[in-house]
Amino acid sequence: MKRTGFGWLLAVLLALLGFWSAGAILALPSSNPQRADAVVMLGGGDGARYARARELVLAGFAPRLVLIDPTAAELADAKTRFPDAMVWKDVLPGNSWGEAKTTRNRMQANGWKSVLVVTDPPHMLRVRYAWASNFFGSDLRYVLVAANPPWWSAWRWWQNPQSARFVGEEMLKLGYYVVRYRFGFFE
Repeated sequence: MKRTGFGWLLAVLLALLGFWSAGAILALPSSNPQRADAVVMLGGGDGARYARARELVLAGFAPRLVLIDPTAAELADAKTRFPDAMVWKDVLPGNSWGEAKTTRNRMQANGWKSVLVVTDPPHMLRVRYAWASNFFGSDLRYVLVAANPPWWSAWRWWQNPQSARFVGEEMLKLGYYVVRYRFGFFE
């Protein structure tokens, strides 16, 4: 009987640890920026992705900016600050997998060897899975760089409704990506 009680206690503690650390685990693949051929801002987000991508180009980490499906405000600002900014609105499929696939193809076409990829912190683990899968076997490099959205806290994600929703969705989407792209279901 004592062993069963200890087992349940251990299971509950591990479940709580997994819950509390989910945000930090999802954000873990983020790295510090390095010099690259371009900064690629992934589509979506609430402006923090664009702000971080713009900051990286202005700081000299890359000479060019690529925006995937930007908002009208992001596009207007980019065209003012970076006249040579590239806008990709034809990414298929229109998700993180498609963004990785499209970027790899366009890196090869443009002779680029490395990019900085900007997205939100809880999006990092799924993006890492998609990009690692699509870039496997190539000599192309990417570095994942987190945006700084004001609503995000890796260790208190459950206290903010936007963070909590994002973490929940990312857990589901990551599972879907593994099932679809690794095992070929839902195709």
